[in-house]
Amino acid sequence: MSEKHHLRQFLVLVFALMVPTFALWTAIGDSLTVPAIGFGNMLLGAWMPEIIDALGVQGSTTVLLTHYGELNGDIVPASQATEVIGFNVNAGILSYSIPFYTALYFATAGNNKLGQYCTGLFTLYVVLVFGLVCMCLKNLMVQLGTTFLEHPSAAVPPADVIAVMYQLNVLIAPTLVPVIIWAWQSREAPLLQDLIGYLTPVGKT
Repeated sequence: MSEKHHLRQFLVLVFALMVPTFALWTAIGDSLTVPAIGFGNMLLGAWMPEIIDALGVQGSTTVLLTHYGELNGDIVPASQATEVIGFNVNAGILSYSIPFYTALYFATAGNNKLGQYCTGLFTLYVVLVFGLVCMCLKNLMVQLGTTFLEHPSAAVPPADVIAVMYQLNVLIAPTLVPVIIWAWQSREAPLLQDLIGYLTPVGKT
């Protein structure tokens, strides 16, 4: 009965907390990811300065600008074109991990330490930076093609590696990592203790 009580209480609180946390996430938009965007810009700028001009926020949209433009259907250096090639980056598909983690953390009995919560947020932001980088690499591969993949002076990963990195860091990590962080931080909570006890085989007597 204790396990069912803890699980029922947890699920009710998670769904109740998801309403305000995701509402706030929707209202804030990409502003929530500004710290990660800043670090991503520094990382990409140091890694591929010949390809990437800047990763930043314009209005409420995250934008990646390159050092390339288009002339008569061909990709050329930006100095030879009237407009540079850039594209929007949907950081929202990464940052939903933050309200999801927040709901999980505060719905768990005994999780009321602000320092522990901030540690979880910091970890999520580190993962978010890598997700942004992988998203940018995928978009560069699609938009610039061989101009990007075969760049002579940039250490560009192979297309298959970029695809796998994108799937892991963009499609899987935003959902899985918050659960892993929450489970580790809540391992002493009654809910987790009940689940561990339920999953642990009982020795034969």
